[in-house]
Amino acid sequence: MMKSKEVTIPSAFPLGGTLTIPSDERSSYPAVLIIMGSGKGDRDGNLKKMTFNIYRDLAEFLSSKGFITLRYDKRGTHKSEGNFLATGLTDLIDDAVAGVNFLKNHSQVDKEKVLILGHSEGALIAPAVHEKSPVSGLILLAGAADASKDMLPKQNELAFAEIKATKGFKGWLFRKLNVVEKSKKQNKAIFKKVTESDKDVFRIKGVRVNAKWLRETLAYDVRDYLKEVTVPVLAITGEKDVQVPPEDVKRIAELVNGEAEWHIIPNMNHLFRKYEGQHTMLGLLKEYKTLVNKEMDKDMLEKMDSWLRKYYLL
Repeated sequence: MMKSKEVTIPSAFPLGGTLTIPSDERSSYPAVLIIMGSGKGDRDGNLKKMTFNIYRDLAEFLSSKGFITLRYDKRGTHKSEGNFLATGLTDLIDDAVAGVNFLKNHSQVDKEKVLILGHSEGALIAPAVHEKSPVSGLILLAGAADASKDMLPKQNELAFAEIKATKGFKGWLFRKLNVVEKSKKQNKAIFKKVTESDKDVFRIKGVRVNAKWLRETLAYDVRDYLKEVTVPVLAITGEKDVQVPPEDVKRIAELVNGEAEWHIIPNMNHLFRKYEGQHTMLGLLKEYKTLVNKEMDKDMLEKMDSWLRKYYLL
């Protein structure tokens, strides 16, 4: 068992968070800040009508191993103040720094053993957070090892290739409507407008776009920060992850300048679940819906447990 309590993290805007504390009585504990992936999911890792609890489950797993954990709602979502649409990548980094500092200032935290666990976008910004407020280790789950301006087009090209390969009536309709070329043209127009603007938010065809976030993401290169990392790093991605290249974990380990361990977990997807069906960019929503309330991959948790024992549970 463990204790969980609601906390407020002081940042540019107050952030609502959850602190989990192991039940055994000690004077201090190592601690982990959990930085979530992109989007407006809540601190537990849930979306509307889709309950995954990936961050809640990670927090409880880590606390069962003796760590205090902190997870939080992004700026402008759920119980955190601010404007989500006007939030840039630099703001997300600053909010995560506030989370690290919250843990460092907590009376029950061993300040020499504060770590960051980042997932997807969280793994992308974790090295930049570490640069601003140094921690003693990084756990990078489903992280990328490319400049974002190269990574985002690659994701789009995967989807376009799947559209072109679609068979039957749906494939005929895609080709008839010229979906791929229209999407490429629209993406190019959006990227051009974003990079030439200094607005935080603007509208494209009536839809409000988070221009600041996209502009700063396109300018961000995680490699610049990874090469400055000298603390231990654990990089894990699932073999069936179609949102980031699984082989990037090896590149992450090669880029950092400290001890690094990497694993590609067989049959695991972006949400740390086993999935035996076909993994595609176009079928992600359908795939993820089948994984609601499913257990987290035990192989990944075992790898994490072993690494934590090696460095932080001595």
